[in-house]
Amino acid sequence: MGDFFGIILIRPLGLILMGIFSLVQNYGVALILFTLLVKLILLPFMYKQKKNMKKMSLVQAESAAIQKRYAKNKEKANEEIAKLYEREGVSPTGSCLLSFITLPIMMALYYAVREPMTYMMGLSDSTIEKIASALGQTYDSASITAQIQLAKDVNDNWDAVSQFAADGLCRIDFNFFGIDLSAIPQFAQFDVLWLIPILSGVTALLSSLAMQKMQKIQNPNAQQNMNTQMNSTMNAMLIMMPLMSIWIAFTLPASMGVYWIVNNIFSLVQELGLTWYIVTFDKAVDDEETKERKRREAAHQAKLAEQEEARKNGVQTEYLGAKSENVSRKKLKAREAEQKRLKEKETAARAAQIKAEKEAARRAGRQVDNDESS
Repeated sequence: MGDFFGIILIRPLGLILMGIFSLVQNYGVALILFTLLVKLILLPFMYKQKKNMKKMSLVQAESAAIQKRYAKNKEKANEEIAKLYEREGVSPTGSCLLSFITLPIMMALYYAVREPMTYMMGLSDSTIEKIASALGQTYDSASITAQIQLAKDVNDNWDAVSQFAADGLCRIDFNFFGIDLSAIPQFAQFDVLWLIPILSGVTALLSSLAMQKMQKIQNPNAQQNMNTQMNSTMNAMLIMMPLMSIWIAFTLPASMGVYWIVNNIFSLVQELGLTWYIVTFDKAVDDEETKERKRREAAHQAKLAEQEEARKNGVQTEYLGAKSENVSRKKLKAREAEQKRLKEKETAARAAQIKAEKEAARRAGRQVDNDESS
C-alpha cells in the first residue's frame, strides 16, 4: 500500500489492534474485539446508508410512474426524474458515496491483519528483512502470507530475534482454541482448519439472507419496483458471496478467515439491529416525510397541469419544476416558527394601531368638550 494510505489509515488501525492485543494477550480475542470496535465506528455511516436507501426506494416508485407517464418521450422522462430527485433532495449515488467512505476502512482492516509486523509493530521493511535473515529465511514483501508466517516463526524462535525487541518486535501467539491462525487451510488435508472456510461460507450466506430479508421489511414497496434483471443479480450475489468467502478462507492464513467470520456475524447483527431501530423508532418520521413528499409531488403535478393549460391558451409561464423546496422536519418547524412570529408581529401592530386610534379619539373628544366650554 502507498505510504500515505498506510500512515493515515492502516497504521492507526494497526496500533488499535496492537493495543487490544496488549490488553487481552490473545490474538484471536484481539481480532474479535478489533472487528467489533471498527463496526461500532462505522455504525453511523451504515445507519445513514440504510436511511438513504429507504428514501431512494420511495422516490423510485414515483420515478417508475414518471417513466410510465412519459414512455414515448425519454428526454422528458429523464428531465422529470432529475427534477424529482432535486425536489426530494436525494441522489442516486448517495449510497455509493457512503460505500466509498467505508471501503477504505475495510481495506485498511485487511492490511492491518495481513501485515502485523508493519502495521501492528511498526517495523520497517529493512528491519523485517533482518529479522527474517536472523531466522535463516528470505522475506518476500509481495507475498500475502509472508508477515503472518514470519511472525509465527518469531514467536517460535524468540531467542534468535529478541534483540529486535528494541525496534518494536513482539511475540504473537497465533494459537486460538487449538487452531493455528497463521496456518492456511488445505483442500487436500482435512483437519480442524476446515472449520474456518466452512464457517466463513455459512456466516456469509446468513448475512446475505438477513440483508435481503431486512430490506424487504424496511422497504416493502421496493420489491415491486425491482425488475427481473435486478432480482437475478441479487440471487446471483447470494450464491457468489458465500463461495467467495470459502475460497478466500482456503487461500489465506486462518487469522484472515477468523476476521472474515467475525465480520460476517457482526454485519448480520448490525443489519438486524438497524432495521429494527428504523422500523420501530423512525416510522413516525418516515410517515411524515412520506406525506410531505406526496404533497410536494401533487403540487408539482398541479403546476405542470397549470403550465400545460396555459401553454394551450398561448400563455408563457416560467415554472421549471426543479426549484420546489425539499421540506424536512427542521424546515417545517422553522417555517411554522416564522409564521408564528409574523402573526404575533401583525397582532402587535394591529393592537398598537387600535390603541393609537382610541387615543386619537379620546383627544378629539376632549378637544370638543373644551370648545363647548368656551
